[in-house]
Amino acid sequence: MYRWLLAVIAVMTATAIAGELKFSPFFGAFRISLGSAVFYFMLLLFRPKYLPAVGVLVGVFVSLFRMTLDWGMGVTENWAASYTAHMPSAWYYVAFALLLQIVRYPRFLSSPLMLGLLGGAIDFTSNLVELAARMLLEGRDIDPIANSSLLFLLGLLRSFFVVGIYNILEIRQLRAVSKEQQKRMETLLLILSELHEERLYLQKMMKHVEQITAGSYKLYRSLAGDVRAREALRLAEEVHEVKKDAQRIAAGLSKLIKQERVTNRMTLQDVAQLVAKANTKYAEHLGKSVDIEFNLQANRETNRFYSLLSVMNNIVANAIEAIREEGRITIDIFPRGQDIWVEISDDGPGIVQADRELIFQPGYTTKYDHAGNASTGIGLTYVKSTLDELAGSVEVTENRWGGALFRIIIPISSLTARIGKRTE
Repeated sequence: MYRWLLAVIAVMTATAIAGELKFSPFFGAFRISLGSAVFYFMLLLFRPKYLPAVGVLVGVFVSLFRMTLDWGMGVTENWAASYTAHMPSAWYYVAFALLLQIVRYPRFLSSPLMLGLLGGAIDFTSNLVELAARMLLEGRDIDPIANSSLLFLLGLLRSFFVVGIYNILEIRQLRAVSKEQQKRMETLLLILSELHEERLYLQKMMKHVEQITAGSYKLYRSLAGDVRAREALRLAEEVHEVKKDAQRIAAGLSKLIKQERVTNRMTLQDVAQLVAKANTKYAEHLGKSVDIEFNLQANRETNRFYSLLSVMNNIVANAIEAIREEGRITIDIFPRGQDIWVEISDDGPGIVQADRELIFQPGYTTKYDHAGNASTGIGLTYVKSTLDELAGSVEVTENRWGGALFRIIIPISSLTARIGKRTE
C-alpha cells in the first residue's frame, strides 16, 4: 500500500505540472497539454493497481491544482467559474484510467504498435468524455465531431510518443539485465571449469588410493599368521574408507556441475573471450598491466569447453605470473589438417631448454612466492593429463619475442566427441 501511495503521488504531481504545458485551440477552457502524455507514461512505468481509483485521485488533484493556480495568479476570483473551467478535466483522467483497466493494457506491453494504437483510441475517447462534461457544466453546445479527426490525430501522436520513450527505457533496462546475466554466466562457467578441474584431480587420486588399497590387502595376505597382519588389514580398511569418501565427493561435484550447467556447447571464440576477460582481471589483481589478445581462424562449437577453459586458463595464468610488470599475451586458434591448434604466447622471460620437458612432471616448479615457498607444481601436470583425455598434446618452445609459446594440438573430433555419462 505504501508503494502504491508513493506511485500515485508521483503520477499526480508529474501530471499536474506537465499539464501546464498546454495550448487551447478550441472549446474555451478545453486544453491540449503534456499532462495526458505524462499520465499515460507514468501508468506504463509504475503499473499501479486499482486504476479507476488512481484516475479519480489524479483527476481531482489536477483540477484543484489548476483552480489554485488561477486563484494564486489572480486569473479569477470566482471559484465557481474556476470549478466549471477545470473540473471537467478530472473526467478525462477518470475515463482514461477506467478504459485502460477495462482493456487490461498490460497484455499489450510487449506489442508497441498495439499499445500505441490503444493509447491513441483511449486518449480520443477520454477527450470526448471531457467535452461531454463541459457541455453539461458550461450549458453550451459543443460539436466535437467537427474536430474529431484533429483530436484523434493528436491522441495518436501523444500515445506513440509515450510508447516510444517507454520502449527505449525498457530496451535499456533489458540490455542492462542481459549484461548482468552475461557476467553471472561467465563467472559460473569459470567456477564450473575449476570444479571440473578439481574433480579430475580427485578421480586421479582415487586411482592411486585404489592401488594403495590393493597393495595393502596384498600385504595383509602375504603376512598371514604374522602379528603385523592385523595392522596391514586395518591400514587397508582405512585406505578403503578414504577411497569411499573421495568417491562421494567426486559424485557430488559431478552432480553439481551437471545441475549448474548453463550451456551444453560453446564456440571457440566464446572460450577465448572468456579466458581473456577472466585473466585480464587476474592480472589487474596482481597489479600488472597485461594486454591479452586472441586471433581466431577456426570458430567451431565444442561440448568439451570445461576442459578447454581449464587448460587455457592454467597456461595464461602462468604467463601472467611470469610477466614482471607489464606485457602481452596472444592466443592464436587455427585449424591444421584434422586438428585445432591453440598457441599461447607471452613476452615474459621464457622457459629455458632444460626445463621444457620437466615442467609437465608432477611437483616440478620454477615459481616461488615472496616468502620463498615453492608452488605446488601440478598446474601443467593437469594440463597434460587433460589433453591426454582429449587425445591431444602440448609442447613448449620460444616465440618471436623471446618468451614462451605453448602449442596445444587437439583433434577436431575430440572437441565434439560424445561424452556419455561423464559430465563435461
